[in-house]
Amino acid sequence: MPEQALQEVAQQMVTAENVPSAQNTSVILCSDYKIRKLNAQYRGINKATDVLSFCFNDPDFLGEIYISLQRADIQSRRYGVTYEQEVRRLFVHGFLHLLGYCHYVADEREIMETKERRYLGDSF
Repeated sequence: MPEQALQEVAQQMVTAENVPSAQNTSVILCSDYKIRKLNAQYRGINKATDVLSFCFNDPDFLGEIYISLQRADIQSRRYGVTYEQEVRRLFVHGFLHLLGYCHYVADEREIMETKERRYLGDSF
């Protein structure tokens, strides 16, 4: 996964969403095994997921985004996109969660999906 592509979309989002430049974010690229353990521990769901975000509400640290590379590989084939495009989509999704966006209610889901399309551009 080209690190530069993730850095570029992160910078675009930080600027557009007015994220303070002092706030850092960690991106952890992991396996289904690792993300499944986190999902069970923090959400009570004992199965792998594609992305998890943990917001720290700290002036210096926005949070952590965990992306399962195994899920990204499977989903890229399912959605007919490249692996890199899917990892980028998962990053954008996770970062939006760190910013407080969610998709559990229809109105909120529409806002989040609109933002995802904005940051993904023509790649999706």
